[in-house]
Amino acid sequence: MSGAGPTSFSPSFGGPRPIFSKVKEPMGTPAKASRSTTLLFTSPLATGRTTTVDNIRGTSEDEEEVKDDDDTVFTYTLQDAPIAAGRLRDWQDRKRTLKFRLPPLYNNGIAWIDGKKLDGGDQVPIVPEEMKIFPTEIPDSAFSDEYTKFVIDSHELYRALSDADQIGEPMDPSENILPKYATTFLQILDAARRRIFDERLSEAYVVCHCLFASYFADPGITRAEAIMDWLNQYDPRPTTEETRDIMTTPVPYDEPGFWELVQKLALRGLFFQCSNCLKEAGIPYIDPESNRALQTATSILETAPKGAKAFEGHRQWRARAIAFGEKCAKLSDVKLRRGLIALANILRGDSDTILALSESWQEATASLFLFHDPAPSRLSEYYQMAVAEFPVDLTVISEAGCAAVIAGDIPKALSVAERLDVCVAAHIADFCDRQRMLDEFYNVDTLELPPFRDWLFMAHAINCCANPGTWLVGAAYLKDTEGIEGLSIIRESITHVYLDTEATLTELLDLCKELQFDSEARQIVMAWSKLQLSRNQVGSAIEWLDYIGNSLEIRAITWQLLESHLLKGLTLPDAILQRYLLSPHLCPAMIREFIAPYATYFAFKIHLNEGDIVEAAQYLASLIQFAFLPDRFFGALLGELLPLLDRSQPRALPTSELIAIMNSLYQWEKDSRKYTEGIQFLAKSLSVTREAADMAEDDWRVEYANVSAKEVIKLVRSKLVTEVSRAYLEGV
Repeated sequence: MSGAGPTSFSPSFGGPRPIFSKVKEPMGTPAKASRSTTLLFTSPLATGRTTTVDNIRGTSEDEEEVKDDDDTVFTYTLQDAPIAAGRLRDWQDRKRTLKFRLPPLYNNGIAWIDGKKLDGGDQVPIVPEEMKIFPTEIPDSAFSDEYTKFVIDSHELYRALSDADQIGEPMDPSENILPKYATTFLQILDAARRRIFDERLSEAYVVCHCLFASYFADPGITRAEAIMDWLNQYDPRPTTEETRDIMTTPVPYDEPGFWELVQKLALRGLFFQCSNCLKEAGIPYIDPESNRALQTATSILETAPKGAKAFEGHRQWRARAIAFGEKCAKLSDVKLRRGLIALANILRGDSDTILALSESWQEATASLFLFHDPAPSRLSEYYQMAVAEFPVDLTVISEAGCAAVIAGDIPKALSVAERLDVCVAAHIADFCDRQRMLDEFYNVDTLELPPFRDWLFMAHAINCCANPGTWLVGAAYLKDTEGIEGLSIIRESITHVYLDTEATLTELLDLCKELQFDSEARQIVMAWSKLQLSRNQVGSAIEWLDYIGNSLEIRAITWQLLESHLLKGLTLPDAILQRYLLSPHLCPAMIREFIAPYATYFAFKIHLNEGDIVEAAQYLASLIQFAFLPDRFFGALLGELLPLLDRSQPRALPTSELIAIMNSLYQWEKDSRKYTEGIQFLAKSLSVTREAADMAEDDWRVEYANVSAKEVIKLVRSKLVTEVSRAYLEGV
């Protein structure tokens, strides 16, 4: 790949394209290539299938060629590819073209070899070995299984929150449920990033954690504590190794970095760890005043106000730290005096000391917020003080996002989060919207733009709709957006969803009913019926066609069943169809009406196999005389009479039925078109018997397989006449 830069999304999951971002980002090399490759696609689903492409070639013959001069070339591989690795020159010399098409919804498609030259020259003949379809897929656009789980888990939480909360209603702070749900979402995101190991998802977690700490802190802690907790997870300092290196020495107090360790622990609000360091430092006894100062220091650290009442007790605790610092100035030991004064200055929130000892704007902001004055209104002030000393590194996306959060620029924070992961950004926007944090940034009545929340959810939903496992999730988000755009996307894509199970079908039809998508519902049922027919689940297909009232398709399926059995012999129907055939009273009215011809033939075969030829003959006779019987079946059904007209067995049909059948035969032979169709189908039926290796022995065609179709009809006529004579002689 040429011009590779920072990846827009990783091999582990397909991150969405930004909708806020304007800069076109280059993409990294995709996941590990397959064996035998050509630089075009990746096809993890390819299995070496040999489907021909006679009816596919030419679909893009007249499409305009698009040349991309951008050096950022996307490189994909095609499994079982026609161009072997390292053999591109040979391929070019053979003047073939590898073409492809992608479907309108998903990212998997097909590729095939075409003889049309790119330069517009003569067509190159394609040999049969090259007439294959190669399944293709763009892997970086598809959700991985782990990312799909994250999307589904996030949506389940979103639904639970929507059921428990009503957007727009005033919220009593004591009844605010958002912090609880925000914490749960953060846990879902944290689990996903640990499973997926994706840098961008981890960065999105950092931004999300920062925003939730700043605006959706647990009521049991202050916002300052929440932000400090975020910092300690995002950038833990001091590290375990740094602490161990000093505190495991014989006398930690004598180590050059001891006071730096104490100060860092204090800056990070790690009060008990800081207190323990002072207690275990091995500080020698100097004088009573110094000893009391150490005891006061540990007492102040261990009584730092925390939790819901921390804000109320902060002023008194800070005053105690100020008084402690003043007493430390009188200590005789220089080393101890300097160390404790620096500690006291941190605890009382001295901005100069905190800025001097901090290593980043995040650390300085969090420490000032925790120690100086934890009033939420002052957070942006501390941020400005910190960034004046430590500028924000905008090349780190997550840092830019957190800076926007702390500065109170929520739209910018959402923009950054959207560049990292649109699913995360959409849910952050949803929480902000429920908290009414976005109202001041736009006026929905005057701007021709959707709200931030809807904009991001629509982008996320489109990505969900492009992945089979999350289409319903995407549709649910689209329903919740304002305007008609979301419904338009659902309408366009719902008929393209792969119907893997009947449960999926039912969910789609329920959605169509809710949204009044009647035409789309019919298309979906038609697609499912065809799929069921391909699986030989005829009963299910007919049931669903009855659901949409498609009588034409049911009638067509009925005649196809009869044709199949006349050609290939009777096979046991699926459970649903068998139930209808054996218990007609269980059939819906329309199904009962249209499967009657096939049910009659089925009953004929069942009684014939059971040896009840009289009952079997009645069913066959009624089918032969059916007024709407397709002409092509008449000859084959006449052939079915031969076993019933055997003189060695009792007569199966009364004289009236025999005469009626002879009259139908006479009328059929008079119409040359009907006669030709019937003879052709009968001939086809006999040829199937000759070619079949496993034809049932009791099939009438086994005996007459080498007899022509016309001779079979003559034989039937002769036997009918004989049976009429027999009836006359027997006086019946």
